[in-house]
Amino acid sequence: WLKPSPNRLRVWLLRAGQAAAEGGLARPRSAHPPVAMRLCLVALLCTFSARAVVALECKDAASCEAEVQSLVNRLGEMKTEMKGKQLTLAALEELRTGVLSGKRVELPSAQRQHLERGSPVISEVTFDARHRPISTNVSRHFKPLKMLAENVEVKFHTFLGLKKSAQKAGPAALLVTVDTASKLSVHALDGDVLLDAFDLGHGEGRTVTHLALSPKEDNHFIVSADDGGDVRVHDLKITAQKGKKSQPGDDDDDEPQEPKKKKLQIATNFSCTFALPPSSGGEARKLTALLPIERGSQTYFVTGDSLGGMAVFFRNGTLKGRVKVTEDPGGVQGMLRSQGQMILFYSSHSFGFFSAAQIDVQYPPCSGWNSPLFDIALDPSSSSSRVILALADGDVIVFSTQSGKNKACDLTLKFPHVSTLPFKLHAFRGHIMALPTPLPETPRQEEYTREIFFFNLAAMDAGYGLAPTRTVALQASFKPKQPDSLALQASSSPQDRGKAQVAVRYVGAKGVELFELNLKTPTSTKAAAGGNGGGGGEGGGTDWSSWLNWFPKIGVFGIALIGVVIWNVRKVTNQQKQGGSNVDDFDDELFRERLRERREKREAEKAAAAAGGGGAGSGGGLGDIGASSGSSMNEG
Repeated sequence: WLKPSPNRLRVWLLRAGQAAAEGGLARPRSAHPPVAMRLCLVALLCTFSARAVVALECKDAASCEAEVQSLVNRLGEMKTEMKGKQLTLAALEELRTGVLSGKRVELPSAQRQHLERGSPVISEVTFDARHRPISTNVSRHFKPLKMLAENVEVKFHTFLGLKKSAQKAGPAALLVTVDTASKLSVHALDGDVLLDAFDLGHGEGRTVTHLALSPKEDNHFIVSADDGGDVRVHDLKITAQKGKKSQPGDDDDDEPQEPKKKKLQIATNFSCTFALPPSSGGEARKLTALLPIERGSQTYFVTGDSLGGMAVFFRNGTLKGRVKVTEDPGGVQGMLRSQGQMILFYSSHSFGFFSAAQIDVQYPPCSGWNSPLFDIALDPSSSSSRVILALADGDVIVFSTQSGKNKACDLTLKFPHVSTLPFKLHAFRGHIMALPTPLPETPRQEEYTREIFFFNLAAMDAGYGLAPTRTVALQASFKPKQPDSLALQASSSPQDRGKAQVAVRYVGAKGVELFELNLKTPTSTKAAAGGNGGGGGEGGGTDWSSWLNWFPKIGVFGIALIGVVIWNVRKVTNQQKQGGSNVDDFDDELFRERLRERREKREAEKAAAAAGGGGAGSGGGLGDIGASSGSSMNEG
């Protein structure tokens, strides 16, 4: 009955159809139940595997064995595919459970990255299992202070530091904003508006594309550039005035009054304007970067353009010189102040250091990555010798520009891949703040969750292991709000070493929200390695380096001081022993001399007593006195 023959198969199908038409298969108890069941089974098998049965028709043993092996291989592939489907269903079930319970689900790094490329919502409901953040408590680290410029659509915002004389009675910084209408405003951190909707003078139809502030706190100016390439400079004069004193006749004289705070006032003055020089080939040159620097008492303005050139202008807007620094498409994309008078510039596939004094690149630029460069930051703990690069595909890599005393371009570190969006980078006391920012061509931008990541540089320097790492110190989510950009101002007070002000602007919202950031500075690399086992060790193990890093410096100084005191005491003691030995020798010799003299005297007395008879006894108990008096009388 089960012999695989095409003719027999056709007969089975005809009989099964005939039985079904007559209703034999529908009856509960057929006259021939075994035959009906066989026909039904054959019909089902032929329906699902007719091709496989026909494929088993072979001519000889070799062809049959090949056909069977092919079928086994296909079944193995289907088994692997079914296992993958089962894993997918399990992951989807975990995601469903997490969404319903309101908790994020941990997924492996590769699986999370793959799912996030297809659905941006994955980043909102999952964590990277290996790089899970240590803290997600936003209210603990971000303290809301004030909402500034609530009714203004802010396009740019940054902090303006105040000089030290004004810090005693006022804030350490002011918030400068430029709205979508290219109007400038300055706000105090307590909410006072010091300058409201000031026209920068770029004219109608022009849009401000760049904003830069003075690098020093005692000389304030604002540099703005528009989409036409025109740059305008305005000087700011910030003065502090004391509040009015109360008159003797005021009713509230008896009440205790708080000390009057100084009120800041700002006056603006147009300084100069300049533009990029035209290109010799007639190609349009677009301004892409703008940075003011101060070299001693001189101030320069450095610009970068879309043709790969960098130009230096004097304070009055006169061109000092221009040089081409890169051939990458898009030209210079950004600049940062580096150590000394050097300027760090970057393009899509290279970065280097530019000297404004010599108007030249001092060393060959560094390159070697495939994805375009999106943003750049400097590690302040390494004297600007480590450059952190954020690529367009979400990767973050670290280059070291110095090896000993020689210049280098060495790839030393790679951040964990926790987002498919590129990052905007900010350095903050041992951490790198990273804000995911979609590119203009990124589809479904509104579906991505924008959270601020704090990467611990010391933990990454210690290395990764098999255990979950501690590289992500904080992952801050502000949902339903989506941060669009942020500005950071570190506090200069020694009592607030772990605090700073952060101004966050949200997508589609007006104003800027001000926070106080409180995050501890991480330990050094060696201490971090001893504390967590390099990210994958057992943890809790200590070594001499970690002990030395933990032990306070005052303890080391105390131990050294005690050693010096003990050495001096032993030195003085040895000197005294050497001096005292001479005195002891002198006393011994004197004692021996006196003992010898006394013995000689006694022998003389015995001889005199023997010669004089009882003369010696007349002295009685007077002893030597009697003897000496008797001898003196005899002499008389």
